[in-house]
Amino acid sequence: MEVFWCSNCEVPVLQTMNKDKKRAEENPYLDIEDEVIEWVLDNAGNEADYFKFIQLKKEVDKRIENKKEKTEIKKEIIEEPTVDLKMGNRDKLLEFTFRYLELKLADQEDNNNQKQFCPNCNNEINYVSKDIRPVFMKERIMLSILLDRDVTESNIWNGVGNRYIIDGETSDIVIKDLYNADNLDQKIEKIQQKVEENDREVDFSKFIEVNREHFNYIDKNAIDFIEKTSEIFNKRLEVVSFSGGKDSTVVSDLVRRAFSSQDVLHVFGDTTLEFPFTYDYIERIKNKPNRPPFLPVDTPNQSFYDLAEQFGPPSRVISWCCSIFKTGPIGNLFREVANQQEILTFYGVRRSESTSRSKYDKITQSPKISKQLVVSPIIDWHDSEVWLYLLTRGIDFNEAYKLGFTRVGCWCCPNNSAWSEFLCKIFMPKRAESWRDFLVDFAKKVGKPDPEVYVDTGKWKARQGGQGLDTSNTVLEAEPCALENKAKNYDLTRPIDDSLYEFFKPFGVINKDIGDQMLGEVYILEAGIPKIKLQGNKGSNQLKIIVFEENLKQIKEQRTKDKKLSSHLLFQRIECQIRKYQSCISCSACLNVCSNDAISLTRGYKVDEEKCDHCMDCVAHFHKGCLITKAMVDY
Repeated sequence: MEVFWCSNCEVPVLQTMNKDKKRAEENPYLDIEDEVIEWVLDNAGNEADYFKFIQLKKEVDKRIENKKEKTEIKKEIIEEPTVDLKMGNRDKLLEFTFRYLELKLADQEDNNNQKQFCPNCNNEINYVSKDIRPVFMKERIMLSILLDRDVTESNIWNGVGNRYIIDGETSDIVIKDLYNADNLDQKIEKIQQKVEENDREVDFSKFIEVNREHFNYIDKNAIDFIEKTSEIFNKRLEVVSFSGGKDSTVVSDLVRRAFSSQDVLHVFGDTTLEFPFTYDYIERIKNKPNRPPFLPVDTPNQSFYDLAEQFGPPSRVISWCCSIFKTGPIGNLFREVANQQEILTFYGVRRSESTSRSKYDKITQSPKISKQLVVSPIIDWHDSEVWLYLLTRGIDFNEAYKLGFTRVGCWCCPNNSAWSEFLCKIFMPKRAESWRDFLVDFAKKVGKPDPEVYVDTGKWKARQGGQGLDTSNTVLEAEPCALENKAKNYDLTRPIDDSLYEFFKPFGVINKDIGDQMLGEVYILEAGIPKIKLQGNKGSNQLKIIVFEENLKQIKEQRTKDKKLSSHLLFQRIECQIRKYQSCISCSACLNVCSNDAISLTRGYKVDEEKCDHCMDCVAHFHKGCLITKAMVDY
């Protein structure tokens, strides 16, 4: 998708490039993934066929990244398949895969030389940006004050790279210069006053009129996709993940229209760090007569600032906050509401948002919450298309966007841009000042030589590891036992109690009867065979662990899957659980990883032995075994 400018209509024109020529007359914006869903539905296929295509698609992407030629890619996909294509739908899946390959390669070609014309007046139009967003009156007021010139009546938009575009031309506005504007403090006070007094709005009716055809295409495709996906995955509980941002606002409206119902369950994961504008927006929605039902999500007992003091502020490298304050509570809610039923969640995630998200699939298993299938109906939309939808439909949205914010997650997120931080100083000055003070104090605490420079240049966002923090619970002190083979002695920071054995249940069945109780011996059995022995009395910090290497071969022979088993691997995983025992703050990250709902935190960390199938996912999912340890260890 690219954005052009019509000098006659004086608005941006959205154009989708490299359309699927085979189906251009019927629907030029059809996505291959949409068509696979349609085929699965219309040809009595099953959902497994869709996921086979997704795997083939990833194989194509990998080979394109490795600069392989088209003929070579096709040959390898056919002759060296990583997906089982022996069953009946092989030819059709390969057809879809190779069409995806053709379109992917076409996307890499430069099509800016092709002439484009306005769908409204048929005038030739000129390329301006890969994406664009509207600039509302409140942001225009802010710019006018910072620039010392009035741009409130200008035809102003914002393109990729935060470039302001006026009358279809890149303006002379330099964003970095705004951060250091003359008399900034006085200007900020004036901005706050003028924005508060403002009652003017920008007229976007011409933009809507010119791009009506584009709106109709993306709208129809999204609704068709939602309807078909719901029909295929019809045994799951359907939920809309609602953040209060523009993307989830669009998805909420699309899903309710697709289902012809306002009664679609919504989930708002309150991180306690949302923009104040987001809370206002959520309340406005809840007060509407045709409001969707919102499921109540419990907020964590822990304070963000307390945890940030203990583990360090989250960074772009290590982000512990999402799991504790968002996916953890949402996962707990899903387990409570859905019980054993799987969840189908409609998300507003989009590929154009970031490099990492550009590789997301339209339907995928959630990496953070087991039993949750994530569906992203607008994954290929751009900002301009999101805004076209909101403006065309006349939907209320988060006020933060009118101030110039481009994203509205957590206001202090390390992934926020310098522009977002600048806007926080203007429109949320007390919070911004409080957060900066915290970061400066943290920088002093961990021994940074110039704390204010460390914070103001954004270096805190690249922080990783536990330098300057108390990492004693995540660092293990162990010595090999001189008296026994494959045995280690651990000096724990937390005394041994009954809860220690809960962390060892994923390894097998706990047996407290066959060991020497005077020595505090507890055996762990697999298939009735002793695998591990723990030795340590309650209240003691000394723990000895023995792996029965001579029994491992016999245990492997009893297994039907996961034949990987060695004393070295076992000790690695054992140490993951010891770190978890020492560090656990009941963050719920492990609970969301477990697909059997075997872990609970109601009365401390508990593992239900009847539900646990010893898959070890809860042990191996996080680096060093635990979310908190992952955030604290040095890499």
